[in-house]
Amino acid sequence: MSDAYAYASNGPIEPFWQRNRINRFFLLPLDKAVLTRIGGLSVGFVASFALLLFGGFGVFLLVLALMAILVTGVRYGFKIIERSSKGFLLPSDYPLTDDDLVSEYLPYKYAALTLVFGLLVTLLQALSGGNEFVSTVAWLFFFVAIIPAATMRLVITGSLRGALNPTEMISLIQRIGKPYAALAAFIFVAELCRSYGLAALAAGGGLSVAGLKTGFGVGTVLQLLLLSCAFWYFTYMICGLVGYAMYQFADALDISVMGPGEQAMRSVANARTIDVKARTRDALIGQMVSAGDIKEAIDLLSHDLGERPNDLSLHARLHRLLLAENSTPRIEHHTDSYLKLLVKSENWREAIELVEEARARRADWMPREVDHIAPLAQAAIRQSKPQLAGQLIKGFDKKHAVHADIPKIYLIGAQLMAEWGGKPEEAQRILQHLLKRYPSDAVATEAGRYLQVLARAAQPQ
Repeated sequence: MSDAYAYASNGPIEPFWQRNRINRFFLLPLDKAVLTRIGGLSVGFVASFALLLFGGFGVFLLVLALMAILVTGVRYGFKIIERSSKGFLLPSDYPLTDDDLVSEYLPYKYAALTLVFGLLVTLLQALSGGNEFVSTVAWLFFFVAIIPAATMRLVITGSLRGALNPTEMISLIQRIGKPYAALAAFIFVAELCRSYGLAALAAGGGLSVAGLKTGFGVGTVLQLLLLSCAFWYFTYMICGLVGYAMYQFADALDISVMGPGEQAMRSVANARTIDVKARTRDALIGQMVSAGDIKEAIDLLSHDLGERPNDLSLHARLHRLLLAENSTPRIEHHTDSYLKLLVKSENWREAIELVEEARARRADWMPREVDHIAPLAQAAIRQSKPQLAGQLIKGFDKKHAVHADIPKIYLIGAQLMAEWGGKPEEAQRILQHLLKRYPSDAVATEAGRYLQVLARAAQPQ
């Protein structure tokens, strides 16, 4: 199955909604490790019905056995989500230990989460006087639109309170953006397939509770086995989808990607030895934040950064925590180091956001690394933020009179004047000065072409 659900290539991450990727979600349960788990759970499910031979007490034992099987299976589902989100896309390659799971109690917390949503739906139904439309909308809202976000929050933080926090759920949805709607729709369709498929399978074989009480033969055993296999097949497919979506948006969700899929996440990431126990840090930090222990979370995260200084997701999380702590010196210091890494890795969107945040905090803020100013200004132009670009290059030639980037700064200034300032004549003068003073610079060729374009545009038609 190595080709069925392979690691991402070294190129951009394949979006979860593309056909090739969707096909791989359907193949994930056929991975050897997952298939073995499904087989074991299904055999246990069928064998547990032998407890009915003990009469009334056997029914009680059967319920306990089925609950144990369900918890075991769901725990593995959360394992798929958690490991997929961190870049481990092949279940067969999971480490044998379970130490890196966010929490062994996730199945129970998920059950509590769905119970809370169910109670809210019931409450809204009661308040509406049993209005069917309100009930349907409420059910769709909680169990289709919201539950994927709540599940992601549960896996990220390991906290039921964190998963049920409306502000955090909304923030997560906003970070993912429009693709979240597609994710919710895919999960909903998969849930429908699972529900209606199981119902059709049971009805088609004439399976009933009364029939089970009177005993069953080979046909019934096979039918129970198929029901269990189908249930876990769709369950693990859904888990793979959720986990992969979290992996795709790992930077936005502040998830530390450590698996082989990391090479597709960012060019600055270096191959590293995977420490299984270290992967519990994300969950522990999330729990600290939920409890309000910001300083302790910062200390723990700083320790991790000492071991993985190029991990952008760790830097992003640390920066958020520093902002929450509101320690200006620490924020300023980390802004410089974080920005340096973002520029080096050419993560321009995040870099510009960081610059805007820093200037909003202090109007005269400038990057400590002078070499970063020109590329940041160019990135600001590409993102249609001319005002920020102008602020970055203002007075550069006077402050850094012998810097090698002065020709680039002049070219950026000319672009701002011509394309946003409505002053093409001033832009031409800047370009002419550039060509006269730096004729052999690499930027001169581009400046010459741009000057010709402006000259042609200025000619009367």
